[in-house]
Order: sequence, then structure tokens, then C-alpha cells
Amino acid sequence: MAGVEIDAVRRYGDGLAVLSATRRGVPALDGVRAALPAATARPVRLVVVDTACGSAAGDGDVLRLAEDVGRAAALNRAVAGLEPSVGWVVLTDPGVRWRPGAIDALLDAAARHPRAGLLGPRLYAADAAVASGGALPGVLAAARGRIPHAVVSGPTGWLSTAAALVRRTAWDSVDGLDGRYLGGPGEIGDVDLGDRLAAAGWLVVAVPGAGAEVEPGDTFECGHGILEAHAAGLHRYVRDRASGPVRALAALAGRRRP
Repeated sequence: MAGVEIDAVRRYGDGLAVLSATRRGVPALDGVRAALPAATARPVRLVVVDTACGSAAGDGDVLRLAEDVGRAAALNRAVAGLEPSVGWVVLTDPGVRWRPGAIDALLDAAARHPRAGLLGPRLYAADAAVASGGALPGVLAAARGRIPHAVVSGPTGWLSTAAALVRRTAWDSVDGLDGRYLGGPGEIGDVDLGDRLAAAGWLVVAVPGAGAEVEPGDTFECGHGILEAHAAGLHRYVRDRASGPVRALAALAGRRRP
């Protein structure tokens, strides 16, 4: 129609970038940096979002934020600042150690699944597989705090963004992580991302042939920061999805949840 502009899907190149947000300064990324050459044979750019808990030094690209906006918003800013040649983004927490060939395995899986918007490796702690995602919960289940966590394989509902590969066009289509969720990876903000990707027609795929070692606990935390209570995130997730009557039932279910 004349005079009407329609936004086309932005085209990106095939470049690869690795993003990590830290409150502990760039030196905490030494392990991530050391593992990358074995994790992928492709050229890769490492970008660190420093939310000012430590000094920014080292040989990676550093995005310094003047305030602690939370992990989700920090990663969103970093993705938005990447050059158009980058079409693939690896999200990695400072405590993650990618196993050899892991990132290439995720890229190979993405080639087999053209609608895969988010792909994740099997996560390990002390060489034992740990929960890395799960099915999407219903509204009432979320209100009760019943978020499925499992060792997943193949298409699933959500995946931890502690270690994940995202297709940048898919990320753009849902505006990335919701910056209102202030929790860390594996929290309700990751469930929200999986839900919105599914609604936009993208797949969330767990790739057990790729592996990554994770540290116990919250690898993003440095001090208390601005991490929100788990219940606050659950309430937001429910409010965004429920009709009025269902919100009332969900609120009642939440009050009864121990």
C-alpha cells in the first residue's frame, strides 16, 4: 500500500559472538575465554557486559554500564550493539566452561532446525547432568511455583540461558529477555523467554550432544545486586498471561503455596 512502511525482518550475517554479563569484572571470564577455542572452530568475538562490581580489564570487548540494570537488560543491550554481521549469539555465564565442540554442535543442530530460536547444551556439575530446562508451566502451575526442571533433550519449553545459543532474528522477534525479570539464569525469566519464542513460532531445542560445565549456585551473582525474589517473578509471569478470573484463582493458589 502506498505511503505505508512495513518493517522487514532484519537480515544478519553468519558471524558468532559470545556474550557474558558479570558483576565481578572481566578477570572472572578467564575460564570462559580459555574454553572457547576448543568449543568452536569458528572465529568468535567475546563481549563482556560489566555491571561495575569489578574492574574492567583484559583482552575481550567490554561494554561498561553506568548502573546495574540487571542481567537480562544488560544482555539485551549487548546484543543490540553487535554489528549486523553477527547472526548467532552465545550466552554464557562467567562460571560456565564449554566442553570441546559444544558450540559447534549447537550450530549444527540449528542448521537442522531452521525454526530453532534458542538451543542449549546438556549442563553438568561435577560431571553429573543437571536440570537445564523443562516444559512450559500452565498459569495455575506457575502460581503454585511448579516450574518443571529436568535434564532435557530435543524440542522443549524453556532452557537455561546460563549457556545457550540464540538465533539473532529470533531474539529480535521477541525483543530478547524481558528486563523486568531480575533473577538469574534458570529462573522464571528464562521460562518467559521460551514461552514468548514459542508464541512467535520458534523452537527451543536442547542438544544433549553439546555439553557445558556449570558452577553450583548463581554464577552471575556478585554480592546481592538487584536479584529479585523468586515469588515476584512468578507473580509477574502469571499477571502477564492470565485473564481477570484466572488471575484471581492464581493469586489464591499462590497464597496457598507453601
